[in-house]
Amino acid sequence: MNDIAAPVGGKNERRHVGHIGPIELEIIRHRLEAINADACDTLVRVSGSQIASEANDLNTSLMTADGTVLVAGKYTMVLSTSLNFVVADILSRYQDNPGIRPGDQFITNDPYVGTNHQPDVVVVAPIFAGDKLIAWTGSVCHQADIGGPVAGGFNYMARTIWDEAVPMAPMKVVEAGVMRRDIEREYVSRSRTPELNSLDLLGQVAANRATTERILELCDRYGADGLVLAMQRLVDGAEAAFRKRLMELPDGVWRNNAYIEQAGLVNGEVLPNQVHAVRLTMRKHGSELEFDFTASGDQAPGPINASHSALVNFTMAAVLCYLCQGLAWVPGAVLRAIHIRTRPGSIVAPKWPAAVAMAVASTTQAVRISANACIAAMLDASENHAFRTMASTQGTGSGAAMSGLDGNGRVFSTLLMLELAGGGGAHRGGDGADSSGTLSSPGAQTSNIEVDEAYYPVLYRAKRELVDSGGPGARRGGVGTFFAFGPHRTDAPYSLAPLGGGMQHPSAIGVAGGEPGMQGAALVASVEDVGTGGDWGRIASRVDVRTPVVGQKVARDQVYAFSAQGGGGYGDPLGRDASDVLEDVLEGLVSDAGARRDYGVVVREVTTSPDHPDGMAVDDAATVALRLAMRRARLGGPEPRPREHVRGGRRLSSHFEVRATNKGKTGDVLCSHCGTRICAEGEGLYQHLKMREVGSGARFALGDRYEGSERFRLRHFFCPGCATQVDVQIALASEPVWSNMETSIPARARTAVEKMSN
Repeated sequence: MNDIAAPVGGKNERRHVGHIGPIELEIIRHRLEAINADACDTLVRVSGSQIASEANDLNTSLMTADGTVLVAGKYTMVLSTSLNFVVADILSRYQDNPGIRPGDQFITNDPYVGTNHQPDVVVVAPIFAGDKLIAWTGSVCHQADIGGPVAGGFNYMARTIWDEAVPMAPMKVVEAGVMRRDIEREYVSRSRTPELNSLDLLGQVAANRATTERILELCDRYGADGLVLAMQRLVDGAEAAFRKRLMELPDGVWRNNAYIEQAGLVNGEVLPNQVHAVRLTMRKHGSELEFDFTASGDQAPGPINASHSALVNFTMAAVLCYLCQGLAWVPGAVLRAIHIRTRPGSIVAPKWPAAVAMAVASTTQAVRISANACIAAMLDASENHAFRTMASTQGTGSGAAMSGLDGNGRVFSTLLMLELAGGGGAHRGGDGADSSGTLSSPGAQTSNIEVDEAYYPVLYRAKRELVDSGGPGARRGGVGTFFAFGPHRTDAPYSLAPLGGGMQHPSAIGVAGGEPGMQGAALVASVEDVGTGGDWGRIASRVDVRTPVVGQKVARDQVYAFSAQGGGGYGDPLGRDASDVLEDVLEGLVSDAGARRDYGVVVREVTTSPDHPDGMAVDDAATVALRLAMRRARLGGPEPRPREHVRGGRRLSSHFEVRATNKGKTGDVLCSHCGTRICAEGEGLYQHLKMREVGSGARFALGDRYEGSERFRLRHFFCPGCATQVDVQIALASEPVWSNMETSIPARARTAVEKMSN
């Protein structure tokens, strides 16, 4: 990089350019990240809201003058990577009236402008050096309640956005550094929790002010023009680094389907419990990456439609977390190399006034998981980057917004964020983290039990990690968490707005033959029926299992019991070291039955000794015999071939390679473990694999109890030679087998990718 020489100026000459070489640029980069992180801390300290101060369901961003997101905080990534849409709206509409001036701040919660959904409130502020606009700062925070017909903002019965909390278009809430009381009053008066909303608003305004002050200090040091140029160079550099990463990865086409259950249109009639599909085809060519969602289902008549900003946020979060390891996280730079295609009127591109408030607990999670699955498959196809391959973290949450009256008769409403206690995805280097939440929200967390009980009339009856919930694999997915809580210090029942998704089928995709994590569950039951053990089998035998509904009551002698999903597994479960399975059994993460069923490992009780202090050991002979029998069953009886092949062709994945033939340009697709020829390159790979299909609840006591679960299947695919499990798909029983990847790039795919930048 060339140094930038500038005229010498005094401290107040903020428009002069300082000396900014490579060292100064790196200092500025770290300083900007620190400034943005401090803004998050300011928001948390000023706000008294439990959602902000405990769960960290918030984030902050620093943007260039045109709104390009330069720095996004590491709390909830899906909140802040689309703030450029909010800034673009303000710049295009408000230049003259009401004007954009120093000290101003704008508030909005409009999903059709730039938020995920109405509870996510955005406050952005322009940063001026003198009379020159040089940057923007913004903060986002999830609110306990923002009005509307249902407390918490989630109305299952919404048919349009008018049935939800009516969004606020961007409005100037701070003018020349002074809070506008009329706008503040309009905002907080909408809510059932005005005190909490007011505290969060003060925190967001304070966070933006703190960032503005720190940025102007940098202007004093480097000059305003120098800082602006440095920010542009940081964006350009991050774009170049990201494109270089893409160039190092193989070109190809990868696919994933994900499903959501909600009301849908059937022959013009709105019917409950219909299936909506998010279908992604990801194409990579050279330094361009396309996410094509055009095959996704039509927009829903209910509230699960994903706004464009939500689609971008959740796609970008997957790209940053799974593809940008070791790179600077500059969302605006990454977005330059990414192309997101949609079909207007679809569930990921709804037309106004479609309802959208529940998308973040359903459709956008399907977007994130689909993007994760395709990115993981692309990484797995790379010799140099396969080590980055990671399965999906937990899928959709089974938590709930709850509201009611406390012991003093006051209204309360909150979201406890317990659904963030699902399992992490396994990766080539190790198991997924247990009860770790979603990777795309690295700084978010569940709220503290003691704080919840102090804030609200709630008493927890159980909290424990859920056995067998992690996706089986050579590397196990992280397990999820079971919770049960109910009313305390109040005689009034709760009213719930469950976020329940992913109960009829699992959704946390495994990779490279790993199994998906166990689906979530939720129900209302008596304290006695639930107990404290978190045993869904016991609960299912005593309770009438029904899908949660909005407005469901939880009386004083009842609890709301639910579990967060497990993370996806990595690799064939029969390839997991038996000693690791034993350790999981001893730690209560895998049951004895699960060890046999999922891993082919037989664990027996033995006499306690120094070698076996826990009284449990692997029966080696029985394990070898069981695993061989399971491989035979995968092939329908034949003896599996030995896994002795030496990889030598072009890598397609952990399990497949292409070797050239003497007959033409295309080659043969071989199993990388046993050398079996699967098919010719360009043919339908999945039609040549062995497949076994089971019900979606095969591993879960409640998996087939929820109405509609019979529609889903888990499809296991095996090498026809050695019986290695190479893939597991979550599919509708009525759908044909679809190919997760293409073994060569058809000309039409190359053409489509090449046109993306035109």
